[in-house]
Amino acid sequence: MQTTSHDIIIVGGGMVGLALANMLARQTSLSIAVIEAGSHSPSWSATHYHHRVSAIAISSQRIFQALKIWDDIQQQRISPFRQIMVWDAAGQGEILFNSHEIAEPLLGYIIENNLIQMALENKIKDCPRVERIAPVKLTHLIEHENVIELMADDGRVFKTKLAVAADGASSWLRTQAHIDIDKLDYQQQAIVAAVNTALPHHETARQLFLESGPLAFLPLAQEKLSSIVWSVPVEEATRLMSLTEQDFQHELARAFEYRLGDIEKVEQRHMFPLARQQAKQYVKSRIVLVGDAAHTIHPLAGQGVNMGLLDAASLADVIVEAIKNNRDFSSYSNLRRYERWRKADNVTMMLGVDIIKSLFASEKKSIQNIRSLGLNATNRIKWIKNCFARHAVGDRDGLPSLSRPV
Repeated sequence: MQTTSHDIIIVGGGMVGLALANMLARQTSLSIAVIEAGSHSPSWSATHYHHRVSAIAISSQRIFQALKIWDDIQQQRISPFRQIMVWDAAGQGEILFNSHEIAEPLLGYIIENNLIQMALENKIKDCPRVERIAPVKLTHLIEHENVIELMADDGRVFKTKLAVAADGASSWLRTQAHIDIDKLDYQQQAIVAAVNTALPHHETARQLFLESGPLAFLPLAQEKLSSIVWSVPVEEATRLMSLTEQDFQHELARAFEYRLGDIEKVEQRHMFPLARQQAKQYVKSRIVLVGDAAHTIHPLAGQGVNMGLLDAASLADVIVEAIKNNRDFSSYSNLRRYERWRKADNVTMMLGVDIIKSLFASEKKSIQNIRSLGLNATNRIKWIKNCFARHAVGDRDGLPSLSRPV
């Protein structure tokens, strides 16, 4: 039986787990292991877009700059957006957010998840105190007073002072730690694909609220190429996925009110289920949750990855401060600081998204009229609109150190 020990073991080698490993390697002398179930990293191609992209806020860009991976990402492919247009299909309400109104050059970037992943993995290779171990199938968690043991199916044992669950919405580590979740299944699927449009997007992210759910067009680097996220009920998603490419193009263009003209081409379509979930606790003694292991959110706000990166940066701050003050970084009392910090921010974001989703799902005429009035009024009152925009880009109080302006 092979036994290895590390100060911190991160279970899950996705974007959030790898970002945390890079943060800790940059700011501490701790020994870190990243344990990943899969053996193959997602490959990135310069010739076509991956179907999973994220809207990266300026706060997340600052994190990537601090980790010295931003130049690597930028040299490959990024898609800036300078405006966000939101409107209601059932009414006359519309709002436009513009980066110039908040004195920013842009509002964020659309970046492929596998490109971010590749950059983080390459940076890990330069960190001698970080070991990436894959593939590993973990089977048992044993909690001791001063150490956590993670046991694999091949007999390997991994010991650590702190185990971090960064293994996604169906987190194995969270389940083994007996941490419950509150979950709301939206009974929706999100259809995602890259699409070519007849008209250029002008670096504007667009979101239309339909009665069936929101439809977003996210601008990619080519002026007539966008990534769509179309949230619809499960039965409707199945029907849309079964359509021929030509029929899907027609339905998509009509649903989007031809705002970008006809849809001229659709790359391979993918779909994934939508649910909101929140762990009832983010921490136990020597166990902590980050990213999707702690929370998932509806994609209408485009904040999922940004929330996870803020989790990682906040946890890194809490660990670094504990070490500087000679405290046990893995103790429950220290980890509670992270939980209070991030849970407050995440719950506010999740509540706001749910209110928006519920409001725009209503078929009542009175609610539809209120929606239109609210969107138009917000669009006219610049200080309110700019508050929303600044929050979205990550210009607000309470951010971890790596995501603040330098």
